[in-house]
Amino acid sequence: MGVMQAEVAHRFADVQGARATWFSYARHTPDLLAKLGLIGVHDRLVVCADDFEPAFRELFRWNDPVFVSDPTPQAFLRASMDDPDSEEARLIPEGSPASYAHPAGIHADRLFWFVESEGCLGLRVPHIRALAEAAAAVGAIIIVDNTIPSYFGCNPISLGAHVVLEALDRVAEGRLEKKVVATSVARSVVGKGRRRLVSPNSEEAYRLLSFSLGDPDMPTRATALSEADVCAISDGMDSFAGRMRRHVDHAHAIAEYLFCHPAVGHVFYPGLKSHPDRALAPNVLLHGFGPAIDFSLQGTHDERMMVRHLRFLTTCTCSHRDARAGGALTRIGIAAKRDLNYLRLFAGTDDPLSIADSLDQALRLFCNPPEP
Repeated sequence: MGVMQAEVAHRFADVQGARATWFSYARHTPDLLAKLGLIGVHDRLVVCADDFEPAFRELFRWNDPVFVSDPTPQAFLRASMDDPDSEEARLIPEGSPASYAHPAGIHADRLFWFVESEGCLGLRVPHIRALAEAAAAVGAIIIVDNTIPSYFGCNPISLGAHVVLEALDRVAEGRLEKKVVATSVARSVVGKGRRRLVSPNSEEAYRLLSFSLGDPDMPTRATALSEADVCAISDGMDSFAGRMRRHVDHAHAIAEYLFCHPAVGHVFYPGLKSHPDRALAPNVLLHGFGPAIDFSLQGTHDERMMVRHLRFLTTCTCSHRDARAGGALTRIGIAAKRDLNYLRLFAGTDDPLSIADSLDQALRLFCNPPEP
């Protein structure tokens, strides 16, 4: 069984150009990151993932993570300073270059940047290559959550990321017994001859991950998946490109429909001209603009946004909130950050015309609820 899991992990690494991939059970990417112990108690963490902000605050409370809402190099650099208003603000971590994998020289005050390739409220798309260049300049290890576009829709390693995390619900077509997250690490050396480039941070990330997860060729008891889950991932990869093509195409069609509906307030989809990252997105995302849409509904100040969105979900027959994530059915939930929240739709492979019709009926009921 371990051999089969290692083979599937190798295959997953190959499609991303990664040095190695490990599979682990975890609720979501912040949960896995906390379990790995990759980020020590004295390390600094800058996060651009406000849809996961509560999880980061709970899981990394000893790090006092700094949150940025704008996924730009300038925002990350400023958040990485000890005191942004001081002329002597320190960016480059101080201390021993030793790895946590070598206890004799435990290093403190390391700098980590966490960003989603497509995420945050409003589905922002960061300029990963520019972030990677800025991270290299200040010695930061950049970790990218690639769950929404998946490896089909984005290759963060080719853009300079050191570590890539991806929840595999959609890869496995919703067939996983428990949630699985893949952890991939970039190669330390790329190119040959004069084009040969060495990345110390990628090597350091590999050492840290190997210390936490073991040899990628020999899954341990802590990292071994069930046979059913390994088979689901393997089978899912065989059909993934065709399925993702439909997920992405359906999302674009549904986003265009929502954008034209008078009851919808805002629609955030990187493929729409109104999206703030529309010009950048084609340089980061592959084969389209992803399977997710964020949108909000028109309403009055008398009704809080969360109440409004929950009321809509009760009238929407296509929300399928109880269906397994990543499956064929379109699902609608809520992405929230304190008092701000949006409805988040993940397009399935089901008929988008049927989904648009269900949304239209739900919006009619939402705007004109029946009298009690």
